[in-house]
Amino acid sequence: MREERGRGAAATLRGVVPAGAVAVMMLATGCMWQQQTLARADVTGTWSGDGAGTLRVNADGTVVATGLAVYDRDGDKVSECSGTGEWGVYPDDRAAKQLSITVCDGNPWEFGGSKEHPKMRRSVGDPDDGNFQTLSRQEEKPPGAVPTG
Repeated sequence: MREERGRGAAATLRGVVPAGAVAVMMLATGCMWQQQTLARADVTGTWSGDGAGTLRVNADGTVVATGLAVYDRDGDKVSECSGTGEWGVYPDDRAAKQLSITVCDGNPWEFGGSKEHPKMRRSVGDPDDGNFQTLSRQEEKPPGAVPTG
């Protein structure tokens, strides 16, 4: 899964659309990444992404990766990784900005999205290309809950 950096999109649109309209378009399409700070308790749960795999972050400090996408230097998905390891947050449990895991090598995850719908992403491929692997936290449904929609 590739996610383009907002700067590139803005540079492409400058001169064609007024600057204020560019900012509104970027917010509406999700091109801008808003850094979030999460407490350790807010990091636990299941995080997944379309074609990017799943991370189950457990309160006991373990993490289970299932089908987590692995990318080459060009940012292309080349395989998947699954396994169990440990996780930690930085800079501390109260104000986490990044998540690191000991399974499935890769860059640390940074938190973004909104408080209601948090996401995490990490850079994949050449950092100058601005490609990211993005996961969203899934809502936990109580046992026996009736699906809506």
